[in-house]
Amino acid sequence: MVRFVFRTLAVICLALMVIIAVVDATRSIGASSVTLTPLSESWDAIAPGSRAASGQWLGEAIHPALADPVLATVTGWPTFAVFGALALVFALLGRKRRPRLSRKPTG
Repeated sequence: MVRFVFRTLAVICLALMVIIAVVDATRSIGASSVTLTPLSESWDAIAPGSRAASGQWLGEAIHPALADPVLATVTGWPTFAVFGALALVFALLGRKRRPRLSRKPTG
């Protein structure tokens, strides 16, 4: 059941990554230069007030001196790259484990 949830999250993140990559490609063609949408811009477009609340929560969850640089760094990354990395992590968490070969002594 848990494996199914991780695989589903991986597919959703992968679909979002492709959609955002197409939007970025369309903007890049229109602008005649590479245009990548940072996560902060996408986040503010979807849920404007939640980024500040997430920063406050992260500051309470970990040391405040670490929260601001971490949040600033991650929100500066291209949105498609963040969702691609999440898709990879969820896919790895949802993969089937290979059976281990046991070396039992014979005899």
